[in-house]
Amino acid sequence: MPTPKITAVATATPPHRYTQADIMDAAGYTDAQRRAFFERSDIESRYLWIPRERLRPDESVDELAARARDGALALSETAARRALERAGWQAADVDFVVTTTCTARLTPSVDAHLVGRLGCRPDVQRAHIGDTGCASAMVALQQAWNHLRAFPSHRALLVSVEICSAAYFLDDRLESAVANAIFADGAGALALSTEGPGPRVVTHRTLFRPEHLDAMGFEYPGGRPRVILSKDVRRIGATMLGEMVRVLMDAQGLKREDVRYWVLHSAGRRVLDRARTLLELDDAVMRHSRSVLRRYGNMSSATILFVLEEMLREESPVPGEWGVMVGLGPGFAAEGALLSW
Repeated sequence: MPTPKITAVATATPPHRYTQADIMDAAGYTDAQRRAFFERSDIESRYLWIPRERLRPDESVDELAARARDGALALSETAARRALERAGWQAADVDFVVTTTCTARLTPSVDAHLVGRLGCRPDVQRAHIGDTGCASAMVALQQAWNHLRAFPSHRALLVSVEICSAAYFLDDRLESAVANAIFADGAGALALSTEGPGPRVVTHRTLFRPEHLDAMGFEYPGGRPRVILSKDVRRIGATMLGEMVRVLMDAQGLKREDVRYWVLHSAGRRVLDRARTLLELDDAVMRHSRSVLRRYGNMSSATILFVLEEMLREESPVPGEWGVMVGLGPGFAAEGALLSW
């Protein structure tokens, strides 16, 4: 049976770039502890769907929702069009559209808007994956993979978009300051088919640990989204990332040294540090995840597509080489895929 391939990958960011100092000042953080979250994050800059003259912490719930909607629709369309162009496709060539976001709640959902904005066929099949957090793009990849296995002649478009700045929250909780120090806005898109060039997605796996349901997610006091981010996430995330890597390698009888390329979710500095130690990786194979964290921050589900794009742009995989791609999200979940060339 033909194996789905990643034909093209593309990303998009807002036009507004901010340094960590810009965001600290806008939030009004003056104490050493909260400022340290920003200064020790290994993040130099982030992109937010907020014009510089409106960088303020007092937006209403309605203003946040409107900004999340506008940003999500604009960035998802830009990323999707770039992916289609790189694949050499027209929108009418797409048979299946799958989208995901956990920060921009829309009804109709993002997929429905994209069908109209891109000019897809009226019979295009679609799905939307919502509220699965930073692992959402990998969950969406699973759905695209399943569709292409069922319909090998089809073409699929995956789009992940997050406006994390719509969930910024100022209160006395340290976890709110941590969230404000790392999360950012962006979108990524994949074009997938069973033909042509590109890495094969050999298999995918899910690892779920519901005993950690309370470790990460959103709550909505007064209708305003607020991040739940336990300090245990760095330990849980790194451990489950390591477990997922073993599951993926076992699926093909691989050893760690057989894997050349590592596409790991840039969750944060400490998660990456722990993952590096657990997996016994060197700095060279971690550089793409660290580079994306440094230049873009954590864009929730879209982040791993930025890591994939950078890896494919800067590396030159040859036939016979292997890669792993792992996202982490609330639940707590690790979602992974095994790539081959």
